[in-house]
Amino acid sequence: MNLASIKDKQRIAIIGNEGAHEITKIVLHVLSVVGKAHDFILSQEDHRIGNAAIVIIPCDFSDLDAIEFEEFLEFNHHIALIHHVEDEKSKNYQAVEKFIEKYELFADLTPKSGTLLYNKEDNLAVVISEKQREGVSLVEYESLSGTEIDGGFRLEDNLSLRTKNNNFLSHAGAAKALLQKISIPSDQIMEAFTTYKD
Repeated sequence: MNLASIKDKQRIAIIGNEGAHEITKIVLHVLSVVGKAHDFILSQEDHRIGNAAIVIIPCDFSDLDAIEFEEFLEFNHHIALIHHVEDEKSKNYQAVEKFIEKYELFADLTPKSGTLLYNKEDNLAVVISEKQREGVSLVEYESLSGTEIDGGFRLEDNLSLRTKNNNFLSHAGAAKALLQKISIPSDQIMEAFTTYKD
């Protein structure tokens, strides 16, 4: 990917050991529904770079090798969402420490006037995000309110949707916080959620 092609865009990173790509799918769906121009880089093969002012870049940190991690850092994000750092698959202390080091290094690159959004339900995301960083705004979020119904979820205001994503409420809570940060109204976000398909 030619980084020069996105240097003038607002770069938005969505990261985690789980959920980054699912959150990104929800975000891209809402942006399409509300008609806000956006570019994205899902992989080397799956990307769209046009004239939009923003570009969305997700990454599952648990899958990165050292070279891929360094390449991801070069995107130089303006806004970052840290969703799920805690990893139930790894009870190894050293492995968890390596996860934290990666996330802290990434978060430390958030520029002055940049923003970190983080999942307040994930203890490690809280610890990493709330470290003092000059000029960086912090936005915490949590899962959407809702109840599981047959084949999906019922959200607030009696909105409902069908999805196979058992973690939809968590992922949608992250997506909503990010979308509100880039000035999408809450009611439009919630309405767009109802048409989301896996």
